[in-house]
Amino acid sequence: MAKFESVESYLNSLSGKSLKYVETIRSLILNLNKDIHEYSAYGLLAYKVNGYTCYIGGFANHVGIYGPISDVIKLYKEPLQSYKVSKGTIQFPLDKPLDLMLIEKIIKTSLHL
Repeated sequence: MAKFESVESYLNSLSGKSLKYVETIRSLILNLNKDIHEYSAYGLLAYKVNGYTCYIGGFANHVGIYGPISDVIKLYKEPLQSYKVSKGTIQFPLDKPLDLMLIEKIIKTSLHL
């Protein structure tokens, strides 16, 4: 797992659709609450507010939302049926448009907003 010194260095490691999708989700998250703290951790982008954290990452074939989100996955089980999910991961493939309404719900629930 690569370690990045800053958000900027993480973003500079991405390209193409992966970068575009991460920047789109990043913007969505930062606009949810002015107190969200953004930083790089575990080779991903991290977002923390009021003690709750979630992570996003860009890869060759998908962008992912990570963290303690198993309850979120259960809550949105139906709309997540067409995505690859596991206990702490939701993957959004780069060959499909982002469902920003669903992603916003997931992030808000994960961060207790």
